[in-house]
Amino acid sequence: MKILFLFGLSVVMTCIVTAQQSIDITKPMFGEAAMDERYQKFVEDSRKAAIQQSGSIDSAVMDLTNKAWMFFMQNDLETAMRRFNQAWLLNPEFPDAYFGFAALLEMQDKNVEALRFYFLGASKDKNNIRTIICFKKIAECKERLNDLAGAVNTLIKIRVLKPDDVFMFKKLGYLYTQLGQNTSAQEAFAKAIELDPKDPVTFYNRAFLRQNMDENDKAIIDFTHCIILDTTYVSAYINRGILEMKMENYDAGKQDFETGVRLDSKSGEIRRLLGIAKVSLDDLEGACEDFKIAKGLGDAEVDELIKEYCE
Repeated sequence: MKILFLFGLSVVMTCIVTAQQSIDITKPMFGEAAMDERYQKFVEDSRKAAIQQSGSIDSAVMDLTNKAWMFFMQNDLETAMRRFNQAWLLNPEFPDAYFGFAALLEMQDKNVEALRFYFLGASKDKNNIRTIICFKKIAECKERLNDLAGAVNTLIKIRVLKPDDVFMFKKLGYLYTQLGQNTSAQEAFAKAIELDPKDPVTFYNRAFLRQNMDENDKAIIDFTHCIILDTTYVSAYINRGILEMKMENYDAGKQDFETGVRLDSKSGEIRRLLGIAKVSLDDLEGACEDFKIAKGLGDAEVDELIKEYCE
């Protein structure tokens, strides 16, 4: 039986098989096979191949763990397990492989076994630096696989280790929004803004949440904060303009859409919205001009407006 190792190039190694027990590449730590002379040779050959292909053990381990997370995100969990196993084989003291094992076991609903590997990973990382990095990776993998609740539960673990981790609160706010847990989302965004008041994205995300909750005045305030921090944030202008129109502040809406057109002249949607604002202000000639431009830019929703106002 053979195992394919990827250390930059493909190196084929002979898998060790004893009479009593064989290495199982689908399980953490190769199924924790007993070490014998042939297994020891297998380890030594693997280390030599890693140094030859990657320059050092550390480089090979990082390369393998990065590949493992990539395969995890692609839902190729078997290949992810193989890469984590290879990284563990080269350096059993590196924490990331243990966290990878734990997360993959969770995907199999083997939560008790997963907890053991979480503890093993933490025991190899006294300052919690790699632990926090791995929790963020695991949360990203679960989000990519549409396990949003699992991503939230993983990020919450960071709060115990680093209560002021701004990335965690920003991401929690986004995930809670996707899950419809609006109160938790607002709390997470508020904490993120407290920790990093100069990030326009967080203000935008909270504004979007408040917009969906019909808290229009608060949403406009947040969109405005976003724009103050980044005057080129097109989506903030557009969403603020939509809210201004909803609140019958047509001039303000028109101004936001005009700014949107200047920032993104190729968007048919923004041109259409500008035309709608002009209709509300009784500027049919200007509106029809914008509608025709929107049609030329490929906007699929403008035909009815042209028929209603311009023919």
